[in-house]
Amino acid sequence: MEIREIADGDEAHIVPLWKACGLTRPWNDPESDIRLVREAPGGTILVGELQGTIIATAMPGFDGHRGWIYYVAVRPDLQGKGYGRKILAAAEEWLKATGCPKVELIVREDNYQIIDLYKALDYRQEPRALLAKWLKEPPAQSPDMARPRLLDVTITYLEMREPPARPAAKPPRTPVPMALQRVQSPTVSYYRYIQHTVGDPWLWWERRSFTDDDLRKVIQDEAVELYVLSVGGVPAGFVELDFRDMPDQAEVAYFGLMPEFIGRGLGPYLLNWGIDCAWNRSPAPMRLTVNTCTLDHPSALGAYQKAGFQVVDRVEKQVPDPVGAGFISKSVKILSPGY
Repeated sequence: MEIREIADGDEAHIVPLWKACGLTRPWNDPESDIRLVREAPGGTILVGELQGTIIATAMPGFDGHRGWIYYVAVRPDLQGKGYGRKILAAAEEWLKATGCPKVELIVREDNYQIIDLYKALDYRQEPRALLAKWLKEPPAQSPDMARPRLLDVTITYLEMREPPARPAAKPPRTPVPMALQRVQSPTVSYYRYIQHTVGDPWLWWERRSFTDDDLRKVIQDEAVELYVLSVGGVPAGFVELDFRDMPDQAEVAYFGLMPEFIGRGLGPYLLNWGIDCAWNRSPAPMRLTVNTCTLDHPSALGAYQKAGFQVVDRVEKQVPDPVGAGFISKSVKILSPGY
């Protein structure tokens, strides 16, 4: 990759690159940002060319006190090949040549993957508060800029063809009474409460996209069974079993614990109980399935395998960022290391 400063006509190639990398926002019109940096002193845009095609950019600038780098981008299909490190190093060298003593980066708080990348390149998060004020009204939001970024996710599909050869699930001891019962015809509001509380930290967004009517049709279907575990009368977790494809298969559709009850030994019991419940019917399903992904609890895959499930397939796909898309609040503590 050859690196040079921006030239006339490069805008037509740079803007699509920034959009493909999810760097544009309604309040940062890319054409205006390019024009501003080219007209203002102390800044430039570096472009990386591969066989005559612009595949990478970085926008360094020096304000006389600190250096800043914006719009670090590498074409998505070429990411992970070292081009990002090279364009960033070129931006740092450009700043050094201006006499800049220190470089700063601003990373959006939901972009955890890029934060980890910069940390690997010796950048450190500092205890600073970033404040901003618009001196000029930002441009109106356009549909292209409103699209949420996509997350790379690996989905693992598992199944078991017969009940596990073990004793029935035995409940753990708890300091207060524990109960496990089926919720008959759960209301939408109650279901959303337990499903969102359990799933939001792991970015379970699909059910959030359902309308109330569509969700009601699923959770109140006679072939869908919801079991809630409570400790001292407080909901601690749930398992949802889907028998709509019987007798071919049953599915552990959802399983998880409330954040406050993770690590108390309740998970293995609830999962094994749900598996026993799925098999303990006549006729029994021909197979029991479940799936997990890289956004889920880091122990999820191992827990399913320990419970007797076998991996049958893995699929890599991109899904909309549920926080950026507005399905999950930014105030929720995201626990998944994959996000």
